[in-house]
Amino acid sequence: MSALSKVWVVSEAPERFAKLGAVGRRLGERVEAVAVGEGAAQAAASCGAEAVHTVAVPEGGLVEDCAAAIAGAVGEHAPRAMLFAAGKRTRLMAARVAAELGTRVLNDVGRIWVDDDGALLAEHMVYGGKAFAVERVREGSAVALLTEGLLVSEPAVEGAAREAAVSELPASAAASARLVERRPRTVESVNLAAARRVVSVGRGVAAQEDLALVDELAAALEAEVGCTRPVAEGSGWMARERYIGVSGALLKPDLFVAVGLSGQIQHMVGANSAKTIVAVNKDKNAPVFKQCDYGIVADLYEVLPKLSAALGA
Repeated sequence: MSALSKVWVVSEAPERFAKLGAVGRRLGERVEAVAVGEGAAQAAASCGAEAVHTVAVPEGGLVEDCAAAIAGAVGEHAPRAMLFAAGKRTRLMAARVAAELGTRVLNDVGRIWVDDDGALLAEHMVYGGKAFAVERVREGSAVALLTEGLLVSEPAVEGAAREAAVSELPASAAASARLVERRPRTVESVNLAAARRVVSVGRGVAAQEDLALVDELAAALEAEVGCTRPVAEGSGWMARERYIGVSGALLKPDLFVAVGLSGQIQHMVGANSAKTIVAVNKDKNAPVFKQCDYGIVADLYEVLPKLSAALGA
């Protein structure tokens, strides 16, 4: 397998650089980090990058306003790929960088590598998760958004820290949008993509208080709890961070337990890479039974307490 001549890893979040750097070192002969905003430069220097480029956020602006400065430096530095961790702000930043360069973003990349001809290949889901597509970039600077699942599964690189030259990219233009106010948003601290076991719940649960049955099973399995989109965004019974699916979390756990959910592709695409899938549903014709390794056709209100008790015995 060949390697790209130079790879940029770009982030505003210090904690992202370790994994981005690991992917960058797998793909490229030389890795350089682009640290957006304050506080990211030190983490960028420790990810194994040979050089660190800092870029300041315009006063009153947002991180995506740094896109023009990043794109403007591409001509001088000529990275063959720019890697971003998929997130709300970085999606916007990557899209604006790509637009400035007259190219497009490789979105939600779950697998990325370089072939023997030196081309970058990126695999991502298409058709709502029903299939995978591989895009091949032969030349120019590719802009790729990497999924959380890819970053979590990327092996750590030993001895990554090194002395890195630090330079500052030319200042960004004025902010394209004016920041009027910041309000903290209450979110749950959960990383489903890193969980080895997950119990996911659907609308087969009749009432919010009945989620306690799911929590008991998850505790017995030492698992995280996830849900379908209607549970998170329809009824609001669970936090948005626990939604699993094509536009939510994408998982690769050892065990995935589907409780009271039909198994629609929009949800199951988030878990079809699990090593073992177990389903509990009283409808024997539910699609989930065509996707699971083990299925229990029964009322979850009868099964879950028995499973929890047996696991805790």
